[in-house]
Amino acid sequence: MEIVVEKGKLVDELEKISKILPSKPVISTTGGILVEGRKDGINLTSTDLQLTLKTFVECEVKDKGIALIPGKLFISLIRKIPEKLIKITVKENNAVINDKSFQYKLLLMNPEDYPKLPVEKDVASDSKGFVISSSILLDMIKKTVYCINPEEPRMYFRGVLMETKNNTLNMVATDTRRLSLVKKEIQDGNRVKIILPLRLIEVFPLIFKESDVSLLFSKNQIILKTDRTTLISQLLEGEFPDYEKVIPASNKQGTSVIKTKDLFDSLDRLSLLTSEKFASVKMSFRRNLLVLNIEGQESGSGEERIDIEYAGPENTVVFNPVYIIEFLKTVSQEYVELFFQDPLKPAKLCGKEDREYLYVVMPMKT
Repeated sequence: MEIVVEKGKLVDELEKISKILPSKPVISTTGGILVEGRKDGINLTSTDLQLTLKTFVECEVKDKGIALIPGKLFISLIRKIPEKLIKITVKENNAVINDKSFQYKLLLMNPEDYPKLPVEKDVASDSKGFVISSSILLDMIKKTVYCINPEEPRMYFRGVLMETKNNTLNMVATDTRRLSLVKKEIQDGNRVKIILPLRLIEVFPLIFKESDVSLLFSKNQIILKTDRTTLISQLLEGEFPDYEKVIPASNKQGTSVIKTKDLFDSLDRLSLLTSEKFASVKMSFRRNLLVLNIEGQESGSGEERIDIEYAGPENTVVFNPVYIIEFLKTVSQEYVELFFQDPLKPAKLCGKEDREYLYVVMPMKT
């Protein structure tokens, strides 16, 4: 097999492959990149056994074939080669990369020892799915991923629930102390309820940029597909809890309207006084005024006052400031609404007049 490929095109696809290539492969051959020559180009495949990525590069191919090339070495070498066109020849047990001024021979691995990969048509044969813009999916990931606790012993809490209901796509994540829910309308009536693993959530933004992505589902796997790239992931097992039960109903009397930047800036400054052992902020709601107070046991104390819209009874709620800050980082609205029932029950936050993105957080006990 002989391949002549533009360096830029090859490097772009190898960057995607590198996100899946395991740094410490459990099976040695998964440290390789499977290269399959086709009439109009090559397929590159990488797997860490949980995720499998296949991507296509247009190039000249003579004598179609298959080779398993050591992944890290191949990627590092291709990045450093100065030529715009790269020639790769597969001969016996070597991949020869050469030009007038250099020649490298990389020892190949045995492709027959490569793990059996999920076959896309088998995974998708009985599944139903939908198409969504990658930018929308990236936004939904951004608004849920920070609520995942990778150390949670219950597997179904170590990922993001993806559920479709009545042409609406819901994505939910929780670490049991807080929960984020984001909704988007989709043109699809199929019912789906799966749990995406954190590994997939982390990798998706690195592989899929501005494009539409087709999502297909089976019992244990999800396929994410564009014209040139296919990513197949295992799903998490378990029954995600009924998240709708923990979302408090809104009540005008208990709802405050706060400028997002003002709240973020105040909490950001006050959080400088927190420590691993002590991380709590008192939020005292008064008529059209919010008083934020931290009594640091090691660093001192701080207080900030913010003008808000609030006409309910005076009340004080204690939160972990980091939990509020992480939510505020993902809000695009100028104002947020914060609803609370009492100091011991969950509070609800959302952008003003934005019902597609909700955040529920438990207060801290004083």
